[in-house]
Amino acid sequence: MYQTNQKVSNNLDMRNSIFSPDTNVWITNTNFVSQQNAQVVVKYQEKVKEKNLQIGTQHIKYSRNKYISFQEAFLTILRNQDSEIVGFKLEKNSKMIEFFGQIKSWIGILMKECISLDFISNFQILRLLGSGSAANVYQVHSKIDNQNYAIKVFDKSLSEKDPTIKQSIKMEIKIMRQLNHPNIIQYKGVFESNTQIILVQEYLEGGDLKNIVGDEKLNEEKAKQILKSILQGVCYMHNYGIFHRDIKKCNLMLRTANNFNSLCLIDFGLAEKANDENKYLYKYCGTPGCVAPEILRKQTYGLKVDMYSIGILGYQILFGKDPYQSSSTKETIMKNFLGHIDFLNVPEISNNGLCFLKLLLQDDPVNRLSAKQALKHPYLQNEEQRFVVRTNVDVNKRKAQSPVLKPLIFQSSRNSSQNGSPKILSSKIYYKAQASPYYQNEKIDKFSNSENYGKLSSSWQFKNSFKKLNTK
Repeated sequence: MYQTNQKVSNNLDMRNSIFSPDTNVWITNTNFVSQQNAQVVVKYQEKVKEKNLQIGTQHIKYSRNKYISFQEAFLTILRNQDSEIVGFKLEKNSKMIEFFGQIKSWIGILMKECISLDFISNFQILRLLGSGSAANVYQVHSKIDNQNYAIKVFDKSLSEKDPTIKQSIKMEIKIMRQLNHPNIIQYKGVFESNTQIILVQEYLEGGDLKNIVGDEKLNEEKAKQILKSILQGVCYMHNYGIFHRDIKKCNLMLRTANNFNSLCLIDFGLAEKANDENKYLYKYCGTPGCVAPEILRKQTYGLKVDMYSIGILGYQILFGKDPYQSSSTKETIMKNFLGHIDFLNVPEISNNGLCFLKLLLQDDPVNRLSAKQALKHPYLQNEEQRFVVRTNVDVNKRKAQSPVLKPLIFQSSRNSSQNGSPKILSSKIYYKAQASPYYQNEKIDKFSNSENYGKLSSSWQFKNSFKKLNTK
């Protein structure tokens, strides 16, 4: 049964928009590739003309050297008394142009680049899918093409209190517009009102990996399907210099049920473009137990942080347990910080599988596989595999060196102030322990049994400074 649209607002004073177009509506001499053409009636400044127009990804070709740029323009879908679509209106930098004709097929192209208005006339809310501190997610039905979609509804009042949240929403939209891959959720558009930002995405019917798999140990064929699907999407992102920074089971969904090849990466709230200066909107972020150690250690990092998170996921689905098992969040962060992963007390898998995981979970990102290298690894190429049985004895076990760990602030998505400090927890978390983040050989120390853990957990400074961890 359809629900009412009381959960969303509809009107927008464009002066209150969080978006600010940086291009004029009329431009000349742009790189233009036509996607569709139609006979259209155009109304501009009280003048009406009938023209054969072509539409591209961001422009409408109006004449030989004259184009209409609809990127970041405000889009209103025009309907007649029978609610049939008869045209659309574009508004940008105080200029307004109306289009009429058989151009319903243009709407999807326009929505991806425009800021759409009047959500209620075009969508019907069906049910709540989930809620979080930053946004609520609903399943909706489109009155434009009669398809179901998912929407993320952001409260604009939060961005007014913290400008970083506004930047984060705009960053997520900007990145999703760039991405078009079978293993990444498809972006459809964004609506804005005076009180809300509504992000429209495809509706993935197959469910998320956390609910499908849980803590189950999967056979290697299923695990390889999952890992290959994720890596294909991540490799595509990394080719554009974009990392996700929050890859985990609940951020992976199936487009179709029981088909791991249809796995899609979702939730780009922490995604950004990697840079050499290590300057990011959110620098210390992710999910405890899934994040790369170099993020927690306040070191310079790059695209390979995603590879570590994929390695954690591979460990979980191949061994049926977390590599950083603990009884509390702060213990998870401590273990994750140190990067000690047990490869001895685990179920047996193939030699190629074990080698693959170890290369993804290298402590030093220089030695860690890239997405492109991972896709070429023999483990994902179905080469011959031998099963190996390991014992609990490792003659090459080495004692860790002991540099002092530095202060660390850990933040979650959209939960920090503009100056980079957490909104809820303003104090730093100090780790008073001697432990090495680096090992020359395989890191197999059980953290909970080590001398370092005793020093860290008994630290008065740590106990009193750790009050609350903000996780996504």
